[in-house]
Amino acid sequence: MVLKGVLITVLSLSLIGCATSSINIVKPFVEPQYGMNKLQMVDLLGKPKRIEIYKKSDQTRIEFYVYVRKYESSQEEVPVCLIDNKVAGWGKTFYEDHVSTDDVRIK
Repeated sequence: MVLKGVLITVLSLSLIGCATSSINIVKPFVEPQYGMNKLQMVDLLGKPKRIEIYKKSDQTRIEFYVYVRKYESSQEEVPVCLIDNKVAGWGKTFYEDHVSTDDVRIK
């Protein structure tokens, strides 16, 4: 009887551990503010879908945190640009204007 109780307790705890570790909170996309630092941006928008990092020919490092903006029947990717750990701009046009074939992709 004691063994049965221990077994039930162990199984219950293992299921609780699995349930809490798989929760992934996705925040809605809200436009960040210019000059926000990286921590403020991630706090506002959550974890990005992916991160792209480039090194320009003048050795400037540009980071793009790509988020997903969802609509009723579609979605789009919105890159948010950080230069010197500050939000410098966002959007597809901003991305296209700041990434060139001469840039080296680090990540």
